[in-house]
Amino acid sequence: MSFKNDLEEQVYECARRVCGDAVSIEHNKTVQIEDAMSRELASFVGPPKKEIDVITADIADMTLLISCKDFDASRAEPAHVQEWVAVVNTMNAYSAGTKYLGMIVSPSGFTSGCEPWASAHNLGLIPPLKGKKLTFTLETCLQMIERTLKALAKRLKFQHAELCRAPNFYEFVYKMTEPFEGRDRASVEYGSRYTLLDTGWMSSFGELVRMLKGKELLSLRTTSAGIFLNFADNLAFVMLGTRIQFGPSPANLPGEDILLRCEKNFVGEPCSIEFLKTMAIGKQVTSAGDWGNRFEFGLSDDLMLAIEPDRLQIYRTRNPIDQNSL
Repeated sequence: MSFKNDLEEQVYECARRVCGDAVSIEHNKTVQIEDAMSRELASFVGPPKKEIDVITADIADMTLLISCKDFDASRAEPAHVQEWVAVVNTMNAYSAGTKYLGMIVSPSGFTSGCEPWASAHNLGLIPPLKGKKLTFTLETCLQMIERTLKALAKRLKFQHAELCRAPNFYEFVYKMTEPFEGRDRASVEYGSRYTLLDTGWMSSFGELVRMLKGKELLSLRTTSAGIFLNFADNLAFVMLGTRIQFGPSPANLPGEDILLRCEKNFVGEPCSIEFLKTMAIGKQVTSAGDWGNRFEFGLSDDLMLAIEPDRLQIYRTRNPIDQNSL
């Protein structure tokens, strides 16, 4: 299979990850339309000849037509939106039952004149546009596509006739992708300390706490790559230097097993990792704290498990401290 550019290939692969074999790609396709009696060729008058490059994703009883616009530094113009409006409208006008939705992907963004056309004719735009001329990285745009396709697959399990009426699909895509603006701004300002294991998406301390609070610690492993904690419900916490990942447990852990410095009690007395595991494993997460170079899990039985890139510590938080040593 050949692709005209890197954008097209990555959008196709992204759609395949979500929709599987229901995704296809065609180049220089002459648009065909359906009517109740026979198949006909859509007639487009005047230049350019309407041969299109299209990524097609069949989701439930809908077919999503995706157009990729790779313009480097320049933005997509209203003419590009108008062209895709003509394609999607023609397909729907002469369909024998198939319902079509349209989406345009242009990582370099859209000019302000694109929004009226897209909203009036119900096209989804990635990245989102509501009077803001924004640009996003290709990686972020692919995450937007993946999130939108997953959400669309779930949405189509319910009554969804209104999605075909403008501007509902345009608004749906906007709501699925608009939060990425704040996420990317936060990444620039605060860095990307927290990411999700399954998607690599940026996350936050708050989301980590919501996911792991109340979960039982099942195992702890230290390798040359980082520190790995496995929790109930197939969840994991990973510290890789200054970065923290969490979410579904990875199938394979990178690196070779190593021994880290382990300490017990508040004053930091040396202990073995076996002792630390005996105290921590089987306990439930009750709280958490992030102190920059040190992450702490509050555990049941008034225990605190502190994790640093090169050190582990466990101690009991009951007062008085000197009478509650481990």
